Amino acid sequence: MGPALSVGEHDSQAYDARERRLCGGTAVVREPVLSVLRGSMTTVRSRALVMVLAALALAACTSSQTVAPTATKAPSAPAKPVLAADLSAAPASWVSVAYGDVEISVPSTWWVFYPGSNWCSAARTPGSVYLGTLSQPPPSCAQATANAVFVRPIVVADLALEIPPAHYVNGLLVWDLKGHPTATSGTYMVPVLGVVVTADGPLTNRILATVARSPRSTALASGPAPSVPSSWRSETFAGLRFAVPANWPITRTQDTPGLGAICRAQGVAFSGTAVTLSTDERRFLFPPCPLIPPTPQQPENGVQVDSGLRTEPTVTLSLSPHCLDLHGVTACPATAPAYSILVLRVNVPGRDKPVFVSIGLTGNGMVARRILHSLRAA
Repeated sequence: MGPALSVGEHDSQAYDARERRLCGGTAVVREPVLSVLRGSMTTVRSRALVMVLAALALAACTSSQTVAPTATKAPSAPAKPVLAADLSAAPASWVSVAYGDVEISVPSTWWVFYPGSNWCSAARTPGSVYLGTLSQPPPSCAQATANAVFVRPIVVADLALEIPPAHYVNGLLVWDLKGHPTATSGTYMVPVLGVVVTADGPLTNRILATVARSPRSTALASGPAPSVPSSWRSETFAGLRFAVPANWPITRTQDTPGLGAICRAQGVAFSGTAVTLSTDERRFLFPPCPLIPPTPQQPENGVQVDSGLRTEPTVTLSLSPHCLDLHGVTACPATAPAYSILVLRVNVPGRDKPVFVSIGLTGNGMVARRILHSLRAA
């Protein structure tokens, strides 16, 4: 937990400095705030979100400034903002569902619909989660559900609001839109993560209490690189060298392995903890898959390196223009998909094709962060 605290301290300093600048009249917003929206929203929306963040920070200032006639005074900030995912936010039997920089937790029997999902059933489910722009299944295949949760990016329509009541949930300052004319049921807007979470049903309050930073946000956060444990080992493949825990099994293959569980929604989570090194010389032949209800996929650790692909198979990648310089290589993270696998296009000196590195996102994200910052030219 030492490295996690050091990262949190770095984030705290940036957070405090930003609030001081905002209270002084100059708004400076750190780049990661808009990470969820990159590649999917217009410049107007991005500017609008910056306005929201500026208003939010002004509301948190301890001076007597008035933000809006009906603004509710923001609660006092925690001593340090929470950077890593809060592992105590949900019951142990629940499964975390990540969407960009935010994470919620739901019972393992619920269904999760990702953008592009076409799973249809008339069966009754205890609960459903709808991610991104996906609002609900078509009427012809909509199933009865006792609980529903919607997680989506902030859009311009959300910004026509007076500053609503605010409080902290797992270290995140959220706007509580419950009872607001534009909201239904329980709705939290989380400006610092660029998302809106809406829940409806008997478990509304318990679901909203699990809103937290995702492991992805920890892995990609600014700050000093964490140290690699001495028990880890170094692996070399496709011009790259990186570190992984010593007990992770290694598979070398010529087959394109896909991205995640073969018979589930691709790009969401690995099927098990392993290191897969593929030259991608042969296309993988997908086997006939049984009909599996779209229950949450348990996040798994792991690393997959593809050296022969332009893009991951079966998954369309949207890459961030903001890349990382890591010990002689350039790594550009994918903004979509952005669930429990972090995909990066890595440019390695001396290679005419990029290498794709996929890292599993679990727990508080520190394992993935250590792997990411260990990437370097071999």
